[in-house]
Amino acid sequence: MGLKGFGRKTGLRTKLIGLLTAVLVLITAVFLAYTYDDQSRRAEVNLLEKSRVLVAEMDAVWDFISLNQNTINYDADGTYDYKGIHCAIAGKSVAALFSEKSDYSIRFTNLKPRNIYNTPDAYEAAALEAFHSDDTVSEMWGFEQKDGEPVFRYVEVMNVSDACVDCHGAPAGELDATGYPKEGWAVGDVAGAVSVVVPARVELDNMRNAIVSNVAFFLLVALAMAVIIYVVISRMVTEPLTSLRSAFSSVGGQGTLGERGAPTGGESNTPTGGEPLKVLDVWNESALFTTREVDGLVRQYQSMAERLNALYGSLESQVAERTGQLQRANDELEQQRRRVEEINEQLQHENQYKSDFLAIVSHELRTPLASILAFTDLLQQEISPDNEAAVRQLSEIDKNGAILLEMVDNVLECARIQAGSESLNLELIDLNDLVGMIEAAMCPVAFKKGVAFSTHVSVTTPLMLGDWEKLRRVIANLVSNAVKFTPAEGRVTIDVERVGPHEREDDERWHGATRIGDLASEGDVVAISVADTGIGIPADKQVLVFERFQQENMTTVRRYGGSGLGLSLVKDLVAMMGGCVTLKSVAGEGAVFTVYLPVTDEGEISV
Repeated sequence: MGLKGFGRKTGLRTKLIGLLTAVLVLITAVFLAYTYDDQSRRAEVNLLEKSRVLVAEMDAVWDFISLNQNTINYDADGTYDYKGIHCAIAGKSVAALFSEKSDYSIRFTNLKPRNIYNTPDAYEAAALEAFHSDDTVSEMWGFEQKDGEPVFRYVEVMNVSDACVDCHGAPAGELDATGYPKEGWAVGDVAGAVSVVVPARVELDNMRNAIVSNVAFFLLVALAMAVIIYVVISRMVTEPLTSLRSAFSSVGGQGTLGERGAPTGGESNTPTGGEPLKVLDVWNESALFTTREVDGLVRQYQSMAERLNALYGSLESQVAERTGQLQRANDELEQQRRRVEEINEQLQHENQYKSDFLAIVSHELRTPLASILAFTDLLQQEISPDNEAAVRQLSEIDKNGAILLEMVDNVLECARIQAGSESLNLELIDLNDLVGMIEAAMCPVAFKKGVAFSTHVSVTTPLMLGDWEKLRRVIANLVSNAVKFTPAEGRVTIDVERVGPHEREDDERWHGATRIGDLASEGDVVAISVADTGIGIPADKQVLVFERFQQENMTTVRRYGGSGLGLSLVKDLVAMMGGCVTLKSVAGEGAVFTVYLPVTDEGEISV
């Protein structure tokens, strides 16, 4: 179980106890640290004051003897008679007697003592070094362990005074009155130090007892406050919420709230008395303590419960009504689906009838058209060239017959493609030959109309493995449209080249053009472009012209004629060969139709 799950399953009282415990532990730790620090400082201050008092008393003894040296060491008649008593002897003797009769230890020490018993220990040596190195340091204290017992150490500096110079002053090495060589000290020099050792067991025990008593008293007060807070919150928060939860659990399920909070059974939405239980009444009976916030929550719940009771009363009827509406909607959708299927079947039959009709009519038209063209050719051979009228009339018959035959062939091709009966007859194709054949057929037409016609096949163009007749139809339809829609003194060109993927990305015929279909390969392609300087095609009509029986507008149909099948047939035949067609045109500035056919690794077009 994660922390979130544990938190959701833990009651308010448990959380409250945990929170109070954590806060109590934290406050106790802070209070314990503060109390320990305070009591430690108090114990240290007490021991320091005691040590200073002892040193002050020893200084007083020292000064008393120093002031009475003449009285002690001179007779009544003024004769000097050294009695062996001076300030150092008196001070050391008093310190020794005091140390023997108490737990305290007082002695005088120096880095170079005259008496070996005054040699400093490590703590005293450190203090003396500090006194010698820094004249602002006059005392040092701290706690240590001595013979397994805690003690307080205090060391205070002793400076050379005027009374000390007689025995310890200059000249250095001269024997003083006691027979010791003088040290050569001057007034103000460090003469030594007074060292006091005070037992600290009692003070530390008192400190611990004070800490324990203070912490115990604090814990008792904190515990009492925690209990009071727990009881108050339990009565004012948890118990009201528990009662409210019981009321919540009675809503829904078997029915609404019954009398005194009991849920009613069966399908009834109200208790026996006919009115749903007022949750506020149950709340007022069960809660001895209440607050404004909890009371507001209960009142909001009462309002919610009343709305839920009203919703429960009409829920079943609403569900039944919505179910009936949904069923009726489903029935209507099913009827519409069946109707759509019937219409689709009818459209398929009608489309098939249309395709069959076009195929039959086109086939029946092709036979007499072929005869007309054949007899026209025979007549042209027999008519004398001098009969210009007859020659011109036969030429018109031949030209229009050829156009009509081409249209019939397009209708037949479209019908076969739509019926799915068209297939590719693969053979090796040289585009130079194919473009040359189209040039030979279209040059006279273009020349007669006054349109310049030219072709260019790049040396990089590979041989093609494809359907000769279908590719001829594609190019012938594009060239025929270009010549038809280009006015006199215009120009039509055919351009064939191999284009790589990177070159295609930079080809202006590819980018920004209307694209019909998708290439079956992303490799090299053969690009066959037919460009003219004719009337052009507006941008919003460029997709439309590739649809069956569609041209730009009716004015174009009346002026130029045509069935509107040529470009549709181009689109379908190119798609069969795995290529695509692009159109780039501006109205009044001509058009460029480009057929892209994929090339295999062997250099042949893939179909």
